[in-house]
Amino acid sequence: MRKGWLGLRVHFALWLRVGCIVASLVQTPTHASLNRKAAVSAEVVSFETELVAGELKIPVITGLSDAELERTLNAQWEREIKGFVDVIRAEAEAFHKEMGEEVRHWLPFQAYVDFKIGYLDERFVSLPIVYYSYTGGAHGLSFQESANVDLAEGLNLTLEDLFVPGYDFCTVIQTEVKRQRAANADWYFDETMAETVILPHHPFYLTPQGVVVYFGLYEIAPYSTGIPEFVIPYDYLWDGLKPEIRAIVEAE
Repeated sequence: MRKGWLGLRVHFALWLRVGCIVASLVQTPTHASLNRKAAVSAEVVSFETELVAGELKIPVITGLSDAELERTLNAQWEREIKGFVDVIRAEAEAFHKEMGEEVRHWLPFQAYVDFKIGYLDERFVSLPIVYYSYTGGAHGLSFQESANVDLAEGLNLTLEDLFVPGYDFCTVIQTEVKRQRAANADWYFDETMAETVILPHHPFYLTPQGVVVYFGLYEIAPYSTGIPEFVIPYDYLWDGLKPEIRAIVEAE
């Protein structure tokens, strides 16, 4: 039990530590014609030591017109993902030092990172990245971070950045999430136990179908549900979307 809670504290610290991507501005108005060869691939790093074993899939973006932005994004993603493993390794070292030979059957700890391409075009890249670790206890723990970048401006996007000023997107999204929860009530905690709350900086990622908002493990559902995700169709948000976000739909 001690180790499970220790791992949970480490993950909570990681949630707070994984930072926003802040890059330099792209100084050109013709973004639509410059990033047509943008692509994202995975650099796979596997490892197995006495203390930690696992596999990392690190996103690598190529084909951007702004070489500095491309370097910044790739360095940021690599640093965050390898930093996650460093924390798990430090925890394993501390546990091994404290418990000595008694800890042999618990090691190595496990650390895995994977991602998918939620959305990619000449203007936006959106990558949900899942971090998983096992540090003892009944099961491992996962959390998700998303890289949502406006490639034209070189800036990390928040949920609020998708909408025109004054649009009450929090209430609109919250209402739709509640509706989807009610349609699959057995997957989630009762609303009286875990209320649905959407804030301006709520985690999200983009897809061709809509904006996906998600919650952490145990936040609104049991472990068996996994990381709860809710697709909010663009049509549902259309009145409040900025023109550059509407263009995602119009390009399909």
